[in-house]
Amino acid sequence: MNIATGNVIRVSAASPDWVVTFDLGDEAEIVAPVVGWATVMQAWTSEGDTTRIEPAFLWGDMVWTETELREHSPGLSAFEIRAREITRATTKEG
Repeated sequence: MNIATGNVIRVSAASPDWVVTFDLGDEAEIVAPVVGWATVMQAWTSEGDTTRIEPAFLWGDMVWTETELREHSPGLSAFEIRAREITRATTKEG
């Protein structure tokens, strides 16, 4: 069975420390939380398949991958994966 390019094969959970940012050309930068890491089919060759790891992120009411977003958003630019800045409480000993 051949799996179509762009399809997600596997997903594993992501820690809450990651976000993606992107620009659709007509809006301000969009920041979306990464909820998992997806193995995405890129191509089939005579030597086997080629996959890529992409962030699976929550935007609107759907989970997207970068491949899906690029397919459905022709104005997409500046897609970036970032570690979210986390402020942690510290305690003062003494």
